Amino acid sequence: MKEIRYYIKRIAEFPTFQIQPGKIDIAALWNDTLIRFTNEINNSKHLEHLKSANHSDKNLQGLHTLIIHILSDQEWEKENFVPKKLIDFLNTKLPELASSVSPYTEWIHDNERAEELVRLLFAALDLLPLKEDKKYFEDRLRSIDTIERIKILEESKKAQERAKEILERMKRAEEEEAASKYNRE
Repeated sequence: MKEIRYYIKRIAEFPTFQIQPGKIDIAALWNDTLIRFTNEINNSKHLEHLKSANHSDKNLQGLHTLIIHILSDQEWEKENFVPKKLIDFLNTKLPELASSVSPYTEWIHDNERAEELVRLLFAALDLLPLKEDKKYFEDRLRSIDTIERIKILEESKKAQERAKEILERMKRAEEEEAASKYNRE
């Protein structure tokens, strides 16, 4: 594998004008891409779940074509990865990414998002970029992971709401106690 910045540059070169919802057969594109890695002409058994990506979700279609664009690089032909891991990534993680970052072009125009996408793909395929060890790779991915960031923000918001609720209860209790004392005097 090459360094991460090489793949970020590949993403920046992606031709976004070609994505038109409903006019791209994602399963057919994936079949053509997977032929190089599986040596099977028909990869339909791997691609059964991708049929839903052919509908009108431009973000999801854009991410699929972006991943295909990354994998179309000759550098990937040297890599041995399990296509099932890629398909699992496409079926589970990609829809989540498509819904969390909109429009999909944010993955192209924002270098940190592009890096995140490449790192997520590498992580799903159990690959490491050149000049990185596993610890650095995982640490960097955790620091830029959009979905993880959203979860942390939601948890923080819930914690703040709980703290606010507790403070309100304490304030009411103090007011009731003060009122009770006043009535006794």
